[in-house]
Amino acid sequence: MTRADLIERICEKGHMPRPRAELLVNTVFDCLEQSMRRGEKIEVRGFGTFQIRGYRAYKGRNPRTGQLVAVKPKRLPHFRASVALVARINERPGKNTEATAAAASGMHFR
Repeated sequence: MTRADLIERICEKGHMPRPRAELLVNTVFDCLEQSMRRGEKIEVRGFGTFQIRGYRAYKGRNPRTGQLVAVKPKRLPHFRASVALVARINERPGKNTEATAAAASGMHFR
């Protein structure tokens, strides 16, 4: 799914004009990016967590020449899916999605 696909789905489901849906998507992504730049952990319950992981500098090799190359230290975004999201992705068609997600999150229906 692309950003444009996401905007289209929001337009359809939210019954809103495209410019408004585009502003919504861009605002969410901008907020996520700014938070990660500051090193903050982002937790979206039932979906997953985003955080920045730092990596030290190291010596790598150029795969074509075999020559040693210095790789600079870097910070990379990391996403970890929640148990509930993994359960929803792996569930079989026709199962009750609310009960599956609730069971994965530790909630119980009576």
